[in-house]
Amino acid sequence: MLKLSILSAFYNEEQFVDKLLDSVPRRSDLEIIARDDASTDGTYAKLLAYKEAHPELNLRVLHDDVNHGAFYNANRLIEAATGEYIHFLDGDDYLYTDAYSAAMDWLDGVTDCVYINLQINSGMTFVVNEGSRMGFCAPTTKFVRRAFAEGIKFPENEKNAGDWYYNNELVGRNPTCKYTYLTAYHYNHPRDGSIYDLLSKGQL
Repeated sequence: MLKLSILSAFYNEEQFVDKLLDSVPRRSDLEIIARDDASTDGTYAKLLAYKEAHPELNLRVLHDDVNHGAFYNANRLIEAATGEYIHFLDGDDYLYTDAYSAAMDWLDGVTDCVYINLQINSGMTFVVNEGSRMGFCAPTTKFVRRAFAEGIKFPENEKNAGDWYYNNELVGRNPTCKYTYLTAYHYNHPRDGSIYDLLSKGQL
C-alpha cells in the first residue's frame, strides 16, 4: 500500500495546474489523484499533458462530463484513493515541497491525523496545534489515516459547509493527533474567484 494519496479537484483552474503538480514531491510512496469537474477551459487537457510529460510523478487523472461541485468531487476522490493516508490539495494551491516531504515522514500508520501549517499570499502562517486545530476544519490542514476515516463523507448537498461537517464527524471519532509544525501548504488566499471570495460576496 502507498503511504499517501494526495486528492485534488479542479474546475477551470488551468493556470494553476503546473505550479500545483510541480510542487508535489517525487516520491515512490505517494500518488496524486487529480479530478477535473467538467471544466470549460483547458484544465483537463493540461492535466493529461502533464501526466504524459512527467512519468516520474504517480499521477492519476479522472474526469467528469458534468459539473457536480466541490464536495461531490471530494467523495469521489476518497473512493479512488489507495494510500494509507489521504490529504486534500485544492486546485489553486500548492505545496512547499521539501517541508511537505518531511511531513510525510511523520506518517507512521498509527496516528490518525497528522497536521501541517498553512501560509497565505501575504506570508502570514497559520500554525495548527492542539489549541487551534478546531479553527482549521479544512481537510488541507491534515493527513488523515484512511482506515480511521472510513465511511466519513462530505455532504454533497451543502454549498459551503461540507468541510465543517466532515471535520466534526472526524473529530467525533476521537482521533490520535500529531502536529508537525511544518509550513508545508500554500493556501492561495485572498484570491478573486475563490470559494471564500464568492461566499463573502454572497455569490454562492
